[in-house]
This record gives sequence, C-alpha cells and structure tokens, in this order.
Amino acid sequence: MSKPVRQDYIAKVRYQNSLPPPPLNPKFLKYGLTEPTSQKREGEQLMSSLFRKENFKTFIAHPDEEFGMHLNPINNPGYLDEDDSSAISGSQQKEVTLHDDDRELLRDAGISQMNKKELEVSFLRRTEYISEKSTLPQSAASDLKQKNEEDTDPASQLQMIEESFDRAHETLHNLEKLHHPRRKQLKAKATWPLLPDTAQSDSKFLNVKFIGSASIMRELGNKYDEHRNQLESAIFRPITSPDGEWISLFEVEADQADDLKSRLHSQEKEQPERSDEHTYTFKHHKNYDVKFTPAQQQNEELAIKFATAGPKSTKRKCAYYYPIKGRVDLKKYRASTNTEINKFLAKSTMDQINFTLREPSTDELKKIDAVRSEYDPMEYEAEDDEEDDLSEHLNKE
Repeated sequence: MSKPVRQDYIAKVRYQNSLPPPPLNPKFLKYGLTEPTSQKREGEQLMSSLFRKENFKTFIAHPDEEFGMHLNPINNPGYLDEDDSSAISGSQQKEVTLHDDDRELLRDAGISQMNKKELEVSFLRRTEYISEKSTLPQSAASDLKQKNEEDTDPASQLQMIEESFDRAHETLHNLEKLHHPRRKQLKAKATWPLLPDTAQSDSKFLNVKFIGSASIMRELGNKYDEHRNQLESAIFRPITSPDGEWISLFEVEADQADDLKSRLHSQEKEQPERSDEHTYTFKHHKNYDVKFTPAQQQNEELAIKFATAGPKSTKRKCAYYYPIKGRVDLKKYRASTNTEINKFLAKSTMDQINFTLREPSTDELKKIDAVRSEYDPMEYEAEDDEEDDLSEHLNKE
C-alpha cells in the first residue's frame, strides 16, 4: 500500500474593485536619494504646503513646559513636605465640564432632548454595561446600612437559622405552606427529611456516563433490562499512563449478579467469620477512553436515595444525599497509531477479577470510622494513634 502524498493546490486569486477611479491624479513625492540630506530638512521638504502655510500651534493648548503632566515631585509643592498626593494626581472629585458643542457630539442619534445632568457616552460602552446612577436619600441609605449590619450580626444569623428550621418543621405536617421557589403552580404531595448519609462519608461517588457509540442502551437494545443487575454490580478499573487514561469494565455472570446484588443491598448483619465465602468472577468486557471532570464547587451535584422504615417496609422515612465528586465520560476505545501505547494497554488489561464480599476487619473499621468522624463525631469516634502506641508500649514493659 503506497503512502499518501501531500498535494498543494495553487489557485489564482482575482479581486474585483467596482469603485470609480479617483477624480485627481496621484501626487508623487520626490525623495532625495542621490544627495544625502538631514532628517529635519527632508521632513520639511516632504511636508505639504498646507501644513507649512498654516500655523497649527495656535490650535494646541500649551499649559506649561511639561504639558500638564508634572512628573518631577520636587516641582510640586506639598507632595514631599506635607505628604499630599493630590499635588500630583489633582482632585478626583471635580466633575469635568463639557462644552455645549462637545455635548452635541456625544448625543445619541435620534434623541431630540438630552438630559444635562447625565453624560451619555453610549458609543464608548455597550448598552448592557451602562447603569443608571441614582443617589439614595439619606434616610434610605441609613436604613440599608442598618439592614446590612443586622444580616451580618451573629445573633441575627442564629435567629434566621432557627426560623428556617421552624418553617421546615411546619411544612412536614402542613404541605400547603410548602411552595416551589420558581414554579408557583406546583403543589407538594409528600415530604421527607433530607439528611447526609454519614455511614457512606468515607466513600466517593462519581457520575459515569457512556457517550456516543459507547452507549450501553444502544449496544444491548431490548436486552438492557436483562443485563441491568450486571451493570449495577460492574467493576471499573482505571489504567493511567503519561500518554493517556483508560478504564476497563468487568462484569459478572448473570446468575451471580442476582446473588451479588441481593447481598450488597441486604440490611441483615453478616457473620464476621464466615467460612463459606463465595468468590465472584468478573470477566473483562471492554476498555473505554475516559475524560474526568471534577466538581467545581462542593455539593454542586447530589445523588438522593430514599430509605425505608424497615427491611420489609415500603414506606419512605427519609432521604439521604450523596455529594458527587465529579463526572466521568466514557467513549469507545479506538486503537492508537502509537504501537507502544497499544502494547502498554494490552499488558495492563486484566482478563478477570476474583471478588469476595466480606465484613471489614477491626483495623479497617478504625480507619473507616476515622474518616466518618470528620462528618459525624457524635456517632463515630476516631481513636488517637498516639494513645494506642503508648498503651502498647506500656503493655510490653
């Protein structure tokens, strides 16, 4: 197979000028290329007769030798001895008085009357950036200042928080007092307390989405419901390298997926020393190209789970929310043109994963409770490692 050859196409560009020719012939300037002349003399020769005949200095204001910009602090009295910066910068409070002829130039086209108090310079700024400046009365300004102080006062903030809890408690029993902030026509049917699930605070949750041709719905079609348990119990294993990131998808067999899902969602207490631990075999399904987007703000996206009153009850007692730490977009993996990347990915991909579900050990529970105690110190206590080391040292002695 022959290699592709780059081809450059050359096209002749033609321009069309429909403007009429100028009424006057062009005027050519004669440069003294043969005789060396000074720059000042050559500039005088090239200046037009209009500039040489007219005295333009009469039209230019000449306030002083520094043209109004006093850069030398010594010549500005009061700057060094009295520490007065206004000697250089001038008074910034003075309003610029415009001449009537200049005000006519600054007026917008199509406006017959012009307000003399406000300076309209809309052609220098966008209309959405122009704001009407109005001075508040003294009483209104003082009321606004007092309101801002009350809002930032710790006692008023505590009172507002307590009132918000009281209003939320009233809506639990009287749904008519609960209104949607934007859609006023909506009416609440039921309410539940929204609480953080501190038992899962040691885990991180991500939003995984299959994009484009990697869509599971498109791949499975009508068999999506049959493979739903396999997808919910799937394992994602990341593969990272300096050249890119990928994710491997591992799935368990359909008969094992049902048993694994029931054990994962079971609320019954497991036996810590269980001898008949079952091993689930997760086989490699596919590799995907991955793009990870972390959350910009805390609690920017939340996942909500409803909790029932008991194992056999269907009544919802409350709702738990889980912060989503980021979003993972999975795309169909396409072989790279770099053979080294393909070799690395093939070498890093596992054929299967043997998974065993068990209760955590005592040391593992201590580490988990240490993370949970940051969110709920009343329920979970973090043991100090230094006290444990000291007690072990005393026992040895």
